[in-house]
Amino acid sequence: MTPPLLGMWTWKDREARRDAPRVLVFSPHPDDEVIACGGTIARLAAEGARIGVVFATDGAMSHSAVLGIHTDPTPAELRVIRQGEARMAAKAMGLGEEAARFLDYPDTRLAEHLPEFRRDVLEVLREHRTVTDVYIPHEVRELHADHRLTGETVVSCLAELGLTPAVYRYQVWDERTEEEFGYVNRNPADGPGTRAERLVSFDISAYAAHKHAAFREHRTQVELYAPGQTRPVVPPPFQERVFAARTEEFWITDEPGGGSGDREGE
Repeated sequence: MTPPLLGMWTWKDREARRDAPRVLVFSPHPDDEVIACGGTIARLAAEGARIGVVFATDGAMSHSAVLGIHTDPTPAELRVIRQGEARMAAKAMGLGEEAARFLDYPDTRLAEHLPEFRRDVLEVLREHRTVTDVYIPHEVRELHADHRLTGETVVSCLAELGLTPAVYRYQVWDERTEEEFGYVNRNPADGPGTRAERLVSFDISAYAAHKHAAFREHRTQVELYAPGQTRPVVPPPFQERVFAARTEEFWITDEPGGGSGDREGE
């Protein structure tokens, strides 16, 4: 009787895999995926979701832009190092290292490459037409240009392709973040937006350890990595909030393709 029983479970596993949520997380830089969604990604992975993380920029300018450090590591070196960190962070959240996809646009300068970036986002979405959940930086509320333009481009591409997954919008970069980092790179939206939206909060307590482990994998950002550093790229007060958080918040709408509150308060 053993072979039929094993065959039955294999069929059930295939059915569960087919019905599992298909999730794309768009991250402007390596580490934003963990800061905004790390606990949620870990929970979804544990529940069997199929997850991909798409990084818009290469993160190469973190030390130059924020700390004024241009060598040891150079931006070119950081580009490679941060890809490795992102892959290890994915593993810490329960994903395969192959879940990470790098579009490699220049850090801090996404605004200069929007046609090419849009082309690549369309390609990603065409490859994942059955996506059920999309996590993006908020295309209006985010202040950092790379963040806001990542979200704006994804929303536009979803509309062009007629895709209507649930969309969860996060905000990492606000006035407080600018002040703590001592860095401003704004590209404001044309207007405040007209979409009615609400904020939902997901309980990540059971997955906080996964998020913390993933965040620590971004060593170039959270440690004194370069010899010339007197502070981490990510300031200690910001890091403390990431480690203390037991919820993750997302803006959603109740219109098709705008998000769903079904998992609110989980």
